[in-house]
Amino acid sequence: MNPRHSARIGRYLLTFALVVVAVAAIYPLLFTVVSSLKTQSGFANDPLGLPGGITLDNYLEAFRRMNMPRLLLNSLITTVGGLVLSMFAALLVAYAVTKLRFRGGKVVFLLIIVTLTIPSQAIIYPLYQTVLDLGMSGEYQGLILAYAAFGLPLGTYQLAGYFQQIPDELIEAARVDGAGHLTILFRLLAPIAAPALAALAIFNFVWMWNDLLLPLVIMGGSDSKTLMVGVSLLSGQYDVSVPLVSAGLIVALLPVLIIYLVFQRQLVAGALAGSGK
Repeated sequence: MNPRHSARIGRYLLTFALVVVAVAAIYPLLFTVVSSLKTQSGFANDPLGLPGGITLDNYLEAFRRMNMPRLLLNSLITTVGGLVLSMFAALLVAYAVTKLRFRGGKVVFLLIIVTLTIPSQAIIYPLYQTVLDLGMSGEYQGLILAYAAFGLPLGTYQLAGYFQQIPDELIEAARVDGAGHLTILFRLLAPIAAPALAALAIFNFVWMWNDLLLPLVIMGGSDSKTLMVGVSLLSGQYDVSVPLVSAGLIVALLPVLIIYLVFQRQLVAGALAGSGK
């Protein structure tokens, strides 16, 4: 077969595979949007079809059942708090294990990275017991600390890989000029690692905002519950309205979609940061 024809067939197959993956990824979101615009009877008659008539009643009902402003505030506080704390801790740990060269640093780094392989469900009970012992059940700080703990391993891994690419001579020159560790970290290394920090911030924001397990366990049904927990409570034990829950999900996902669409270039650039160095 002509090499030119083989290359063309290969491109067609790759394009087809990418289209299939894109459709599989986008379809659940489209299904949720379309379902949120249907009545309950319309969804029951044709779950997969287009709505016969568009209605916004599900959105109005979702706002009526949930204290939306309070839930949005709760999600914002816990997400931003967990994001800032996890990234601050990851910066400190990544700098320590890559640039301070202390005894046992590699072991500490490996122990932190190993926790990436542990599913959150496996440690949810000891985590809940720890939160109870600290008196933080149903409190913002309990969920913020949990987010920081779960976000630390990935942040450390990504930032450590980036910091390793930065020459030690640059740090030694800063030390000769009288810079301390915090000055080197936050005024020298952090600006250089800005693409990686941006990608990490976006990724952490998305998963913390969308997370349901940790807020459900730590916050429960308290007044500090997050927006995702509020959406999950829209479905009753014997009455599940898919259009109503879909409307709540769309409202909850809007901030994430906006963040992703605005900062998608930074996410891609940060994910590839340091790969070519």
